[in-house]
Amino acid sequence: MLIFELVIRIVGITLLLVMAAAIVRDAWDVRPARMGFFLAITLSAVLASSVSEDSYAAPGWTRFFLTPLGSSSAIFIWWYSLSLFDDDFRLGPVEWSVAALWTAFGIYNLSVMINMEPMNGNLATVARAIMAVGICGHILYAAIGGRKSDLVEERRQVRSIYALVISGLFLIDLFGERIYGTYFTPIGVNIIQLSAFVAVIIWSFFWLMRLEKSVLAFEKPAIVAAAPPTLSVKETALQRKLGEAMDGEKAYLDPALSIGALAERISAPEHHLRALINKSMGHRNFRSYLNGYRMAEAKAALGDPEKAALPILTIAMDAGFASLASFNRAFKQTTGSTPSDFRNAAFSQKTPAQN
Repeated sequence: MLIFELVIRIVGITLLLVMAAAIVRDAWDVRPARMGFFLAITLSAVLASSVSEDSYAAPGWTRFFLTPLGSSSAIFIWWYSLSLFDDDFRLGPVEWSVAALWTAFGIYNLSVMINMEPMNGNLATVARAIMAVGICGHILYAAIGGRKSDLVEERRQVRSIYALVISGLFLIDLFGERIYGTYFTPIGVNIIQLSAFVAVIIWSFFWLMRLEKSVLAFEKPAIVAAAPPTLSVKETALQRKLGEAMDGEKAYLDPALSIGALAERISAPEHHLRALINKSMGHRNFRSYLNGYRMAEAKAALGDPEKAALPILTIAMDAGFASLASFNRAFKQTTGSTPSDFRNAAFSQKTPAQN
């Protein structure tokens, strides 16, 4: 049993380190890949430091590095998952604050973890368990909740499975700690947990080892960037109907517009509309596709002297945004400035006669 457990550890750690090296070599410029690198390193530490009641316990000086490093894997699982399914994901105050709180609880328990002492009743341990459940919930929400607006078919197909598998492994480990303690899980239980863990690692390994940057971005490599896609007769007709709805009728002004509603509006199968917007127009998310129209509408209004007295909130709502916060966020990402700064700059460039 001990030999089998050791083999599982070695296989998992080896695959993770090879993945980390491949990411550095081939895909460091892809955001999900960078997150995946740090996740692979921290998961290697988890495999190296997780022990059963019969396992060899690593020396204290080794645990001083492995235990804290492995403990941070929860944060990188979270960040990696968000970056994988949201093209616009950036680390912000919320992500850094949660990471800081998680780290603070870990530091509080550092000496206990290194000495492998029981800490199931520890307040910091309970707080971390609650945070872990919250992280799992957010991963599920981000993966499944964003599935409807995802235009990348390959990514849509794995969203639900990925979220359930990752959250399942996360919670199994968490409940295992609550039942058996943080250390010295029965070796049979530990082998089952490690086997499930390594099975996911093996799947990830063969997925990544296609050695295409596009794998972690869920996109196919461009063959000729300048060559526009050739549309079939049906696709051309669908594109015309889409243009009439978006450019002529301004369907994007409806803040509740979904791809399903738009497909129904133009009497087209939803999957055909997804494929057209994604593969023929280059959009990976329906929200970003809509925001392109809405941003153009909002910028025109912000630069219009006749609308100088209109509040920015009114302009945002009139352009189809559901809230001022979502408008400000999209505007900042698109233009690099705030709506107020954009308006001031637009007016300052006009001549007195134009004003």
